[in-house]
Amino acid sequence: MNTKSLIKVGVLLSGLALVSACSWVKPVEGSDQVALVKQMNVAGCQKLGHTVSFVKDKVAGLTRNQETVLEELITLGKNQAVDMGGDTIVQTDAAEEGKIGFDIYKCLP
Repeated sequence: MNTKSLIKVGVLLSGLALVSACSWVKPVEGSDQVALVKQMNVAGCQKLGHTVSFVKDKVAGLTRNQETVLEELITLGKNQAVDMGGDTIVQTDAAEEGKIGFDIYKCLP
């Protein structure tokens, strides 16, 4: 491989590494008011429903930063809570392959 090819490969790999850490999910208005809590903290709250969040956990064959993936999944869960009139979410299973479930609750009057 010549020097130009090596530089191109290096630039491509650097770009993919940066993309793998980027977040593409944007919070909706009000999602910052939605709390992520444990199941024991929703006694007395009204359950509104359940949602499953999905994001890409791999880009161009590379595994994305798992913290970023989890942040995106939580943001999607909070966004859905806002859409459903909820103010609280509870994670119902472990994040796996870019997927996670949340129960959505209304806890505040």
